[in-house]
Amino acid sequence: MTTTITGARIFDGERLLDHTAVRLTGGRIAALGDATLLSPGDEHVDARGGTLLPGLIDAHVHLLPGAPRQALTFGVTTVLDMFSKPDTVRDAVARAAGPDCADVRSSSVGATAPGGHPSMMYAPFPSVTGPRDAGRFVADRVAEGAAHLKVLYDDGTGGPMPMPSLDVPTIAALTEAAHAAGLVVAAHVSTARGALDLLPTGVDVLAHVPFDALDAAQVTAIAAAGVAVISTLSVADGFPGGSLPAEPALAARLGPAWRAVLERQQQRWLPPQLPDFGAARVNTRLLHAAGVPVLAGTDAPNPGTVHGASLHRELGYLV
Repeated sequence: MTTTITGARIFDGERLLDHTAVRLTGGRIAALGDATLLSPGDEHVDARGGTLLPGLIDAHVHLLPGAPRQALTFGVTTVLDMFSKPDTVRDAVARAAGPDCADVRSSSVGATAPGGHPSMMYAPFPSVTGPRDAGRFVADRVAEGAAHLKVLYDDGTGGPMPMPSLDVPTIAALTEAAHAAGLVVAAHVSTARGALDLLPTGVDVLAHVPFDALDAAQVTAIAAAGVAVISTLSVADGFPGGSLPAEPALAARLGPAWRAVLERQQQRWLPPQLPDFGAARVNTRLLHAAGVPVLAGTDAPNPGTVHGASLHRELGYLV
């Protein structure tokens, strides 16, 4: 099968090209040029001046039934799942083998303390009680097909209530076991202190930009550690002040079911003191300026977010 796309603005991930057409053969790019690439017998797609760009990657999601298909609807061709139960992961990976779903890379169950975050949403699931559990826990995730390991370091000080948390030695042991198994380690932290605590453990990615202010020394330390950071600024969309339905081009493609979900979420109970997401945006800018790799991720399906659609909002926040 040969497909030729004409009439496009072509963005290669770094810059706009002078070309306006792409010819695809066997699923791979065969040629770039102009409308003269179109040959008899080609499947022809007229881009009508739209922008053609590489498939997007959402670096932080949690799976729902149908999420890989929903993601692809908005041009997200890969999702990195940061905690889902094994049966949900198996179903999503099986469906992702088809042409109408985004690719799925998952941590399967994340490593957290008994009763720790996010037990209230996913119970029951295996937990970690200390460094001695690390090897077994990682081996079990590898057996489930995990592509990376998620660890959670959160005692609730950055949120509404205290909760049990893994300690630093346990996360160090998990990271060592994961690296031995060839897995990258993504660490859930919500505070600047938490991020700095975990840098000596060798984790590879911070799964969120901290939601409280980083000082200059902390930014320098994160940059020196060589970790990447996932932005997840879209979690702000679950609170008053801005929302996905306010983007007409995105809302029109959501469909009535998702629009109804977002409307219900806007009416949910909210705490009297709303979170201030300004610090996270400033932190993102500071980390980027310091040379820290920033990955676009949404934390969908948190309230106010939708698989696929919210990554466009996330990219807007990063701009």
